[in-house]
Amino acid sequence: MQKNLKVEVTEELLLKKIGGRKNKGTSEYLQNAISLGSTLLDPKGIYDLFPVAQIEKDRLILENGELFRSEHLCKLLEGAEKIIVMCCTIGPALEQKVRELNQEGNYGEAYFLDMYGAVAAGTTMFNLYKELLEEFKGYGTTVFMEPGQLDWNIRDQRVVFKLISPEEIGVTLNESNMMTPIKSTTAVFGIGDPAKVKKGSFSCASCPKRNYCTFRHEAEAMVL
Repeated sequence: MQKNLKVEVTEELLLKKIGGRKNKGTSEYLQNAISLGSTLLDPKGIYDLFPVAQIEKDRLILENGELFRSEHLCKLLEGAEKIIVMCCTIGPALEQKVRELNQEGNYGEAYFLDMYGAVAAGTTMFNLYKELLEEFKGYGTTVFMEPGQLDWNIRDQRVVFKLISPEEIGVTLNESNMMTPIKSTTAVFGIGDPAKVKKGSFSCASCPKRNYCTFRHEAEAMVL
C-alpha cells in the first residue's frame, strides 16, 4: 500500500538537527535551505501488514516464512501479533541538488540543504507512522525500529525489500544494502492486543534513538 505524504521542515527542526542556534551567519542559509528544499521534495511511503508466527530471543519469524534477526527488535515486538513494514523516501531531486552545489563550491548551501533533506526524510517516516497509528487506533502499538540500528544487521534490508517492494516508490537497494535515493528509510513496528504489546504508541524509554531523536518530545506529547 502506498501513500503520498505531506512534509514540513521548520527552522526549529533544522536547528535541532545541526545542533546550533540561529545567528547572522546561519540565518540566510537556513531560510534558503527551507525555501529551496521545499521545492525538491517528493515524499512517498509504502507499507504492508504481516502476521507474526513466532518471536524468539533474536529471531522474528513471519507466517510467510521470512524472518528478521535482532534481539533488540524481538524485545521491542514482544506481544505483537502483526508487524507493519514501511519504507519512505523524499525522492532523488534534493540529493542531486546537493551534489551540484558541492561541485560548484557552494559548500555552506550544500550542507544546510543536506541537513534539510535529512530532517525531511525523518519527518516523512514520522508522519507515515502517525497516519498508521490513527489507522490502527485501538490496537497496542510499539515504537518503530530501523534496520542498521543497534544489533539489527543492515542486510535485513533485503527482507524488507522482498516484503513490500519499495521499488514501487522509486527506492532501490544496492549490493551493500544501501538505498537510493539516500534520503530513504525503512522501519518496522508491531501491533496487537493492547494488554500484551508494550504500552504506549511511542515507547520512548526503550527506543534506540531516544538520546538523539529529533521528534522525541513530539512523540512523548502524543495522546496515547
